[in-house]
Amino acid sequence: MVTGKALDNMKHALTRRNFVTASSAAAFASAAKPLFGAPAAKSEGKNRKWIDTHIHVSDFSKAGKHRDKLLDDLLELLDRCDADLRFIIFPDDGHGYDMSKNPEDMLRANKLVHELCKRAPGRLHGGCMINPNFTDEALRVMKTCFEEWGFVHLGEMLPYMHGYRMIDPAAEKVVRLAAHYDVPVQIHVGTYAYWPDMSDSSGDGMNHLADLMRIAKRVPEAKYILAHAIGCGVSSDFIPWASMILDTLKIVYPTFPRNFWVEIRDFQCDGLARAIREVPTDRLLSGTDWTTRIGPPFQSYGTMFGVLEKDNPFPPKVSSFVGFLRKAGASETDIDRIAYENARELYKLPS
Repeated sequence: MVTGKALDNMKHALTRRNFVTASSAAAFASAAKPLFGAPAAKSEGKNRKWIDTHIHVSDFSKAGKHRDKLLDDLLELLDRCDADLRFIIFPDDGHGYDMSKNPEDMLRANKLVHELCKRAPGRLHGGCMINPNFTDEALRVMKTCFEEWGFVHLGEMLPYMHGYRMIDPAAEKVVRLAAHYDVPVQIHVGTYAYWPDMSDSSGDGMNHLADLMRIAKRVPEAKYILAHAIGCGVSSDFIPWASMILDTLKIVYPTFPRNFWVEIRDFQCDGLARAIREVPTDRLLSGTDWTTRIGPPFQSYGTMFGVLEKDNPFPPKVSSFVGFLRKAGASETDIDRIAYENARELYKLPS
């Protein structure tokens, strides 16, 4: 167990400067370079079930044009995937920024998700995104999402975007309500940072992780998903946090917390093999942070976050992910769990 004193000192202990001094230099030397070359992408076929727990959707393009056929375009993407693909979906940045200013935008954004899921049962499942700073409205939206609409998780929680910390009283209230509904809380943990300064922003992974561990100590009955914890940057300018995150979990917890799940965002990440070794494979999820920011037609599933499909360093297919898992030492049983079974059990989805 983590002592109160140890956890109270986490923010100091896990500042970038102190952690980098104590952590392995290998986390920096590897930068964004994958440990494994791209495997041959042999089609998995529709017998391979795959659930991605981290998918952002928007009914507006980046240029502000309304997408009248968003569902059709999402289903077209699922149909052309080389596996039986299902998504856990929640709003993208535009809606997220809206709800940072206006509490009524929380219901509006989640209603979009509900309408998509309602029209594609079994293929799309809803994640409830809220801003706890508007606490009363956030709790009302959660009640609607979980009691009426059948959403399966709370998140993605975005402290850096909405201007709160997971240890704030308002955030604790929404986490406790999620525990009441027995749905996991997916919390943003920065996957990489632009050196030298990404403090208090999307890439500030170590402080995000420290706050996640603090709220987990206060609300141990909740389930926590470490969003895109296993990932890497798109160039050598970015420093991946995966090794530091795994180091921290290993140092702080004598055994891996059974109420933590770890998302794999970048399957070519050099942290994948270590994650397979150190995290129980029934606590690993696919969560690629895939977005609808480009298109339609949307980029193929498997295209890295922030990369054009034509520039993707490996074939954007589920079969590529499977190849990376095999090369990282995952057994076929492990692959089935990471691909599908872990998410199905966590979200209590039918087979």
